[in-house]
Amino acid sequence: MKRLSLILLVLGICGSESLQARTKSEAAQLAVGISVSFGHAGYFYSALSPYGDWLELDAGFHAWRPRHVRVGWRPYLYGRWVWTDYGWYWVSSEPFGWAVFHYGRWYYDDYYGWLWVPDRTWGPAWVEWRYDNDYIGWAPLPPYASFSFSFGIRFTTRWFAPAHYWSFVRHRHFCSPYVVRNVVAADHTRRLIRTARSAGRYDIEGDRVINRGVDRSFIERRGYTRIERVEVRDATERGERLIRDRSRERVEVYRPNRSELDRTPDRVEARRAERGTSLDLQRVERLRREGTGTVERSEGERRINREEFPQRPEDRPDVERRRRDEALDRSRESRTWEIPQPRTLERRSEDRNPSPQREQVRPQPERREIFRERPQQEQRRQITPPRTRIEAPRSKPEVKRESPRGSEPGRRDGGRRRD
Repeated sequence: MKRLSLILLVLGICGSESLQARTKSEAAQLAVGISVSFGHAGYFYSALSPYGDWLELDAGFHAWRPRHVRVGWRPYLYGRWVWTDYGWYWVSSEPFGWAVFHYGRWYYDDYYGWLWVPDRTWGPAWVEWRYDNDYIGWAPLPPYASFSFSFGIRFTTRWFAPAHYWSFVRHRHFCSPYVVRNVVAADHTRRLIRTARSAGRYDIEGDRVINRGVDRSFIERRGYTRIERVEVRDATERGERLIRDRSRERVEVYRPNRSELDRTPDRVEARRAERGTSLDLQRVERLRREGTGTVERSEGERRINREEFPQRPEDRPDVERRRRDEALDRSRESRTWEIPQPRTLERRSEDRNPSPQREQVRPQPERREIFRERPQQEQRRQITPPRTRIEAPRSKPEVKRESPRGSEPGRRDGGRRRD
């Protein structure tokens, strides 16, 4: 009996160790599957070259710009939203939508316009959400938003999406096949950004990235509509399409495997940016090349160990600190400091040997000043004689002469004549 229990105990220990090793390997594989590598063209270079131009913003950092788009175009505008096992999924109606709306991030530059920064992490849609009781809106995530297995979306800098990033529609039009027709105007969008609430998060279920967004039941309730679940399947050819099979719909999308994404083209013909961009590349997490650092992945988080590779002298913190101290010392030595001399105060003779006792102050009598009244000078007033009024002679009133007919004799004569 004791031997049997000992055998069972040994088997249990071995099984637990193998299970832990398996879970660690699966976690490492999952972490590698969602690692951040912004700016590496890789597989997307040849796939997106027919639809746009590649720009080299920095050494080894590439961005793609779409070509022949409509006026007022922006990401996640021409297509529709569907509810899937991956959460809210964006089905694009554009030929390059299978790549740029499920990988990477978007950024708008005042000179170059909309730029897509590639990444190797697949997702149903990389957007942020806002909503209220009547409207729901979404905006593309910038390259400052990195995704990690441990904490989801994390911003490397302070970020507020501008108004031209956002698209707002009413709840009943959210899943419309032509959602672009129901997007509100720019003035209305600015008001909604100030009043709408922020929502949405990204989760991991197995090997899938889930875009929670706004709750589906809330949209159904506020939009008086019913939203069905749509199945997502892998396609063998590049592209993305929504297929209706009898009463159900499904999405077929092409997703390259890990080996294809890690493939580096022999030559990337990208146009060097003729002027700087407003994108802060120091705040963007990107994959380091050989000689700059190693990538460590523990608990799903990407870390860079800089101590294993030699660094340039200007990049070392101790050298940089020493240089700052030397420059500060030189600036201090070059300065001529004027030391102010203490002021000497001359004392009066009676104050040089002050008495130890304090002198008593005698009260002085009050002084009263008597003000004598000055005699008032007689004010002489010059009296002017009154002016005599010269009246003009009055004219005699004119005596109105009565007509003969108006007089008494005239009335008698007139009366007689009438008779």
